Amino acid sequence: MEHEHHDHSMHEGAGGHIDPVCGMTVEEGPDAITMDYNGTKYYFCGPGCRRAFEKDPEKYLKEGPSMHM
Repeated sequence: MEHEHHDHSMHEGAGGHIDPVCGMTVEEGPDAITMDYNGTKYYFCGPGCRRAFEKDPEKYLKEGPSMHM
């Protein structure tokens, strides 16, 4: 049986999804702040992180979350 490996380190944490801007864990739900980018749904802790990601998504995908937000 062949197993395909997917890198979920940036998208899913133990209790939900990782905000790509600040690194917080974000739960799925009807009030979740999300954005689709290049076919992937990203979750954000708040509107500020979503706006920062919108301005330069490649920065956050390349560098990873910043704990200084």
